[in-house]
Amino acid sequence: MANHAAVLALFCTISSILGPVTCRATTATSTDTSAPSPAPSSPSSDGESFVVQGKVYCDPCRIQFPTKLSYPVPNTKVVLRCRERESGTETSKIEGKSDTNGMYSITATGDHEEEICDVRITESPDSKCPEVMDDESSARVSLTDKNGVRGKIRMANPIGFMVKEIDPRCKEILAEIGITGI
Repeated sequence: MANHAAVLALFCTISSILGPVTCRATTATSTDTSAPSPAPSSPSSDGESFVVQGKVYCDPCRIQFPTKLSYPVPNTKVVLRCRERESGTETSKIEGKSDTNGMYSITATGDHEEEICDVRITESPDSKCPEVMDDESSARVSLTDKNGVRGKIRMANPIGFMVKEIDPRCKEILAEIGITGI
């Protein structure tokens, strides 16, 4: 029976990587007591939480994506907002701040399956990099485990600011990655 449980556990692990699968009931009824049962991937919504992590950066090339010249922007206020899909009514708002490496971590409680959630920045604390990016001032995140995404940590795309004047080193850096004409 122990071999059967091990094979079943391996199957469930591989299947969960490839797509949604329901193995909880089968593994929970296993008589193998040598290893603890895996925790359910869908805890009840009353204690459910998600951790949204990401980075705030400065774009010295004004191209709105990180390059090796980009640098972190510490002490940036980052706001996680969720709103209803249909009405747009805000349902949740949580503020955080980026650390010295430009990284932030915001914990949101509850399942937000029927909502649109994003992290957003509005004002730069860095006077050398003051402009909010058009394309990367917010990043959408999914705060539910009912869409095939497993785990409680959600990584948001980088968000950031731009300098007013393009750094002269940008032309060479961008040429290295095949972007010319700047």
